Amino acid sequence: MVCKSFSLCGGCSLKQDDYAAQIELKKGKVAKLLAPFYSGELKITPSPQTEYFRNKIELSFCRQVIWTEPFAKKKKFIRDKSKPLEFENTFGFRMKGRWDRSVNISDCLLYEPNLSAFACAVRKWAEDLKVPFYDQRTHSGVLRGLMLRRGVNTGEGMAVLITAAPFDASSFIPLIEQFYPSYSILTAVNAGMSDAAGICNIQLLKGRGIMREKIFESGREIIFEISPQSFFQTNTKAANLLYQKVANRVAELKPAVMYDLYGGAGSFSLCCAPYVGKSICVESVASAVNNGIKNAALNKAENVSFFNSTTEDFLTKQRLGNKNSLIVLDPPRNGVHPKACQTILNSSVKTILYISCNPVTLAENLKTLSAKYDIVHAECFDFFPHSEHIETLTELKLK
Repeated sequence: MVCKSFSLCGGCSLKQDDYAAQIELKKGKVAKLLAPFYSGELKITPSPQTEYFRNKIELSFCRQVIWTEPFAKKKKFIRDKSKPLEFENTFGFRMKGRWDRSVNISDCLLYEPNLSAFACAVRKWAEDLKVPFYDQRTHSGVLRGLMLRRGVNTGEGMAVLITAAPFDASSFIPLIEQFYPSYSILTAVNAGMSDAAGICNIQLLKGRGIMREKIFESGREIIFEISPQSFFQTNTKAANLLYQKVANRVAELKPAVMYDLYGGAGSFSLCCAPYVGKSICVESVASAVNNGIKNAALNKAENVSFFNSTTEDFLTKQRLGNKNSLIVLDPPRNGVHPKACQTILNSSVKTILYISCNPVTLAENLKTLSAKYDIVHAECFDFFPHSEHIETLTELKLK
């Protein structure tokens, strides 16, 4: 099924293609990028769900000029300057190729079945209150965005209303309760020029302000406490398959020390804790580290420790032991920092498990790491159906 907004909405890019064709396309792109370093079999694990698979979405409020013609990415909008500009308020995902426009959600299949009705209710709530939607071009308005997160295996969740300045959102509580009664409700401020500026001044309106999710590993339940700013993979069921794969490999290797770099709230550390002497989780986001410390306590993982630091800074201060040690890399889309990559190259740690959400930067990092490491295994996991994104696991061995 292709939703009505597919041609405009940036939420999906491959929805017009059969799912089997999508994953073959992604597999081909990864294989081409890895070809200089790896000639073995490249397996791809499909997502267990292709509809309603996301556990987190971020929607945007936009005051924008009404376009009278259908959007075309390469076509410049030309208006009749003899007529005044007409504006509209929209609430939904960003429009394809645009940072300043969004598309009203009509029948989205990414988050959960009530999302479309919920989005309509949010638009009506905002318009009834006459609260100005944010204009990205003039940097005016109040309502900027809404983050929704849910625990697929727990039923918990949170809604974070993001505004350009502090705002009395008490009337927002009944709306969330109507659609998502188990969710915590929060507000946050983004006073920056762009959405990438991040949020601050988080205020709790209802609930605990955090949510929990569970991952299952070899019969164990691993509990994760997640705050609004914590990183957690957006496809819980697909991520569970990857975590299990990594844990199985770590169980075979049984390292004395595991360095979990770009470790977030400790997902890999906690999944692998029974199979290592100790795990050192390094993460630059303080709230994620705080969650990780709580997660380790919740799961009685006494051999997991956390460092709040960038990976490159940590590696300049902490020498990596190379005797029976293992590195797990799970960097953001821009890949491993060049300085960190060089330090890892010189560490002589025998095995690296590199989990990448961007095969382009993975290939760039491999140009450095391949000087001393061989890829002995590569495998893809589709966390992002209907988009061009793919997760790739590679195992590197010291030559």
